[in-house]
Amino acid sequence: MRDSQTRTTIILLVLSLALSAGLGYYFGTITTAHQSNTTTVTTSASAVGATSPYVLTLVITTNNMFNSSIGDQPAYYVLGQNGLQSSAKIALPANSLIQVVIQNYDDGNATPSSPQYDSVSGTVNGTMSVVSNNAVNSSEGPSGIVIAGAQTVSSLSPALISHTFTVPQLNLNIPVASSSTVIAFFMTSGPGNYAWFCTTPCGSGADGTGGPMVTAGWMTGTLVVS
Repeated sequence: MRDSQTRTTIILLVLSLALSAGLGYYFGTITTAHQSNTTTVTTSASAVGATSPYVLTLVITTNNMFNSSIGDQPAYYVLGQNGLQSSAKIALPANSLIQVVIQNYDDGNATPSSPQYDSVSGTVNGTMSVVSNNAVNSSEGPSGIVIAGAQTVSSLSPALISHTFTVPQLNLNIPVASSSTVIAFFMTSGPGNYAWFCTTPCGSGADGTGGPMVTAGWMTGTLVVS
């Protein structure tokens, strides 16, 4: 009888140890997997954060009253958390990748002051994407109606250009087609103030170079890089 009880006790002890080891392994595996997943997510988030560009959204609107003698004129605005803000001073981080999105609501066109401004320069790969413009995105040519979607281009026909976003000190020039959205990436350099302006005669006066063309917050301003 004693031998039988002893065998029973030994069997129960072995089973208890086995069960404890199994549960320990199971929960240990869950903990390890959870830690592994957490590490992976953290690493991925860090990688995205390290490469994510700073997004600058600019909006070109019309029907902006410049003054009583000139009347309505187009203007650049910065789209911020509180809506449209002045573009007179645009703050950007230094030595950073910038994604600039320009939403143009002006359906007119104005040929740039020089053919060099027809071409994209200073952007990543020297290109930009153009969307929401039939003349650029149509698969049937300038007069077509079949929209092919966003197009990556390195220049625009002068007849399509409404404005430009030009920063000579950064060798940056982005021609903007009428009634379109353009997206491009560029790098800022070191801290400093960099003049930006539009190169199309879209202002007042006989030659279109007055009014908003020379007024900060309209068609010219400063990139404040810090």
